[in-house]
Amino acid sequence: QEYSGTVLIVSHDRTFLDNVVTQSIVFEGDGKLTEIVGGYADWQAWKAQQAKAAQQPASARPPAAAASPKPAAKSSLSYKEARELEALPVQIQALEAEQEALAARLADPTLYQDQPQEVAALHARTQAIEAELLGALARWEALEAKQAG
Repeated sequence: QEYSGTVLIVSHDRTFLDNVVTQSIVFEGDGKLTEIVGGYADWQAWKAQQAKAAQQPASARPPAAAASPKPAAKSSLSYKEARELEALPVQIQALEAEQEALAARLADPTLYQDQPQEVAALHARTQAIEAELLGALARWEALEAKQAG
């Protein structure tokens, strides 16, 4: 879940592909490659939609300007941004957990008696977490807004 690179998977197991991949490159013959966001089921749905659109007479097709905005919204995030959007809730949760642990530690009166030199470091880390948390929340909001269109 934390790997940010690319893994190329070749498989005949359609269920495995649907559960694992976020993007597919389909070899359709005659040297034609099609890149699809999602797994095998997403490609099948896209292929059926393309076949249906090809069967409609030109007069029955909606004008190009009136194309559905949903695919555009889905692809409005880059692959990297989509991965970042997936990782942000986990990062925010970890920061909040660390923030709570530090608050509990700073609330302990024995800390101030036994280790007064550590108090300043804990306060500094608490402030750093607050800044990181605000940045992560702002980024999450921005990516959600961009994805929504």
